[in-house]
Amino acid sequence: MSQHENANLNMLSRDNAVVLLVDHQVGLISGVRDIPLGDLKHNVVALAKAARTLGVPVIVTATMPDGMWGPTMPELTAALPGVQVISRTMINAWDDPNVRAAIEQTGRKQIIVAGVSLEICASFPALSAKAAGYDSRVVLDASGTFNEAKRTAGLQRLLGAGIPVTDYATAAVEMLRSNVDPSAGEVYSDMDMPFATLVWQIQSGFTKS
Repeated sequence: MSQHENANLNMLSRDNAVVLLVDHQVGLISGVRDIPLGDLKHNVVALAKAARTLGVPVIVTATMPDGMWGPTMPELTAALPGVQVISRTMINAWDDPNVRAAIEQTGRKQIIVAGVSLEICASFPALSAKAAGYDSRVVLDASGTFNEAKRTAGLQRLLGAGIPVTDYATAAVEMLRSNVDPSAGEVYSDMDMPFATLVWQIQSGFTKS
């Protein structure tokens, strides 16, 4: 994608996207203050599940998980059986050769990033990927940070770099494209939005009647 192209005009594609989840570790998430912890856990797990249902690769990385930040939150690893968490020491996940190789091996050019913290763990790899010619997006409600100043600084830098910010449900339905897609029911179930579940239940009831 050209550096001057408006990324907001490019729709996410399940055939060209890869999800990168950075540092959703038990030590880090305990300090998140800009989103309720339960919501953050729910949203990142829902994003991971929906991506898997859509056939979108999910890459998970953690900063020294045997150290002070602890392991990746168990709810996320449980949602991604068979996905190995890439341990690294580099602050910017893009600078880790194993993370970058995992992204490159997918052959995909749209990178959907979420991380803790927003302004570092999500933003740094999104910025570096953008500079390398990728179409980066950051999932705001599957990321979190430690105070409002950090959130504001992170958002301003992303938007200044032309990196769109999205939410987990929008990213999922953008890749789904059609409500008559065979995977639609499972994707909405993965997203676990109470109102969507209710709508599907109502629809199912009318169909049976």
